[in-house]
Amino acid sequence: MPQTSRRTAQPGDFYDLRTVTDPQISPDGKQVAYVVATSDREVDEMRIAVHVAPVDGKRPARRFTFGKRDHSPRWSPDGRYLAFVSDRGEKNQIFIAPLDGGEARQVTKAKFGVMSPAWSPDGARIAYTARTGDYKESKERKPAERAAPRVIRDLRYRLDGIGYFDVRRIHIFTVDVETGAETQITGGDWFDDQPSWSPDGKCIAFVSDRDRNRHQRHWRTDVWVVPSAGGRARKLTRGKGGAAYPAFSPDGRKVAFVGHENGDAGDKNTHLLVVPVAGGAPPRSLSASLDRPAFGFPAAAGRTFAWLPRGEGVLFLASDRGTIALFRAGVANGSVSKVLDGERQIDAFALTPDGQHVAFSAQWASEPAELYVTALGERARERNLSHANDDLRAQVEYAPTRRMSVRAPDGLEVESFVLFPPGYKRGRRYPLVLDIHGGPHGTHPFQFRMRFQSLAAAGYVVVMPNPRGSTGYGESFAAGCVRDWGGKDYEDLMATVDALVRRGVADPAQLYVQGYSYGGFMTTWVVGHTDRFRAGVIGAPAADEVSMFGTTDIPRFAIYEIGGTPWSNPDGYRKHSATTYLPNVKTPVLLMHHEGDLRCPISQAEEIFQGLKVMGKEVEFVRYPGGFHTFATHTPSQQVDGDERILAWYAAHAPARPRRTARPAAPRRARRSRTRTPVPA
Repeated sequence: MPQTSRRTAQPGDFYDLRTVTDPQISPDGKQVAYVVATSDREVDEMRIAVHVAPVDGKRPARRFTFGKRDHSPRWSPDGRYLAFVSDRGEKNQIFIAPLDGGEARQVTKAKFGVMSPAWSPDGARIAYTARTGDYKESKERKPAERAAPRVIRDLRYRLDGIGYFDVRRIHIFTVDVETGAETQITGGDWFDDQPSWSPDGKCIAFVSDRDRNRHQRHWRTDVWVVPSAGGRARKLTRGKGGAAYPAFSPDGRKVAFVGHENGDAGDKNTHLLVVPVAGGAPPRSLSASLDRPAFGFPAAAGRTFAWLPRGEGVLFLASDRGTIALFRAGVANGSVSKVLDGERQIDAFALTPDGQHVAFSAQWASEPAELYVTALGERARERNLSHANDDLRAQVEYAPTRRMSVRAPDGLEVESFVLFPPGYKRGRRYPLVLDIHGGPHGTHPFQFRMRFQSLAAAGYVVVMPNPRGSTGYGESFAAGCVRDWGGKDYEDLMATVDALVRRGVADPAQLYVQGYSYGGFMTTWVVGHTDRFRAGVIGAPAADEVSMFGTTDIPRFAIYEIGGTPWSNPDGYRKHSATTYLPNVKTPVLLMHHEGDLRCPISQAEEIFQGLKVMGKEVEFVRYPGGFHTFATHTPSQQVDGDERILAWYAAHAPARPRRTARPAAPRRARRSRTRTPVPA
């Protein structure tokens, strides 16, 4: 049969997209468990299931769980069972299922659900986290209790992606796998998270912020250790920054973690750090010489570093010029070398017990997520174990991604990633979409996005720059926008657009701009400083820095990025607020925002909409119910609707095609004469 040609991407393809994360290799190194997330179009929710594949790839992967949301697979030390978290009841609980077949068995009964399971080395217990506190669910409350006010005394009283805190606190528990007996290991008026066992099973490492000033700060955590039977916890780090995912060395003498000691500085690198369990020495960075941020802080969808079997080194992920690559750090000599790279982003990995092979999940702007395995050596062949997106890949032709570098006006090199429409023809000018990433200390490409693929399929060149302030290019580069939002970073973006116009790629009469979060701020800034874009899409912006400071869940962020408070630095806040320049806007603007956003509250978009509308400018406001700032909290239909609206908005503001002029009627044939009269031009 003749092979059918592939079509181009459409927003609705998001419903068929699969996301692969959290690989976990079995103790014998022969199997890997991982998580696949899919869209359930009928109920408009994401579904998550655990899959298992043989590492040698000789048999196809199989779906292992069949609940609505099953995740966090963890192998028992003997490899006979998989533990996982499932919402098969009212709350998330830990279940274990035998690998040789049989029903999954629930082992926890926590009132408010559980997270972060971790097997003890002997396989007798599982550590986990759960909420504690005298708290009644809404359905259990009497009318007067439901109407009671919430009294707030802490600066950190809510968090995007979670919501408003109540009297409950997260603590460490263990459960006996056979008897189901649950034991609370930690307690107190703080949050303990991410438990990890010592090799001898006597201690559990975890992260927590127990500082007396914890109610006035954000994203600060320390590494602690506590006896696994319960008792007094001991702090290993110095309270100067944040820590995530502690893991004991094979000999139990050190703990590695991803984090920093940078305080509120968002432009500084996160590091792979180690600290002695016995104490007496500060954390030591193993990745400092790399000048790249170690990946995984404050959260990740799987393990982002792992001790080598003999403890002589640690493998870790780090952002590097738009990619996320695998590196090796030597514990003794501090050497860092790249182990696995390529034009892709590796978001999690697992190491075989012998340290010879690695399974990893990876994606790129032109490639959906999949699970791969390879030997750790030069020119080793990689195998795709998951094949989760094979069907979609067979149907849809994805736009290719290319790197591009330009020089900013001050001579700084600025890198971008460009998606070209399928069938792109060199020498022909295309409409251009400038997409600006969030952060500001984020980076492009931001994983595989059907939005960008749909734009490219519709005939747009999509450029994704990494202006100064972006991570993955060194601390000096990342610091380039601090106290200068809308300054040199704006010039970097315009230099990128100018280069594509100058090279004959972009049509200067068909330029469009969009961005989310800080990208929403910068899009607002762009249309307030130039009229060269035909239309703009502003997503969840941080546009008015004064009101942003007063309404976001992370007010200290602005103190560092803008400099001081609105009272100590009023001119700086006004100068670097994109809303200051709304009277200059002539570009038609589409605003998109989720009502549940706590990071960049929807009032930011409301300010822009009402300001532009009162001034008689063209603006449209799309408010999505629910959600948070993070994309993972948005429903599938909202994702698709947003992509479709962007395409429609740009199409509605494309330059009008010149009307085809009717050909003039041929003059009546005159009587033949001896002299020919020429037809007028």
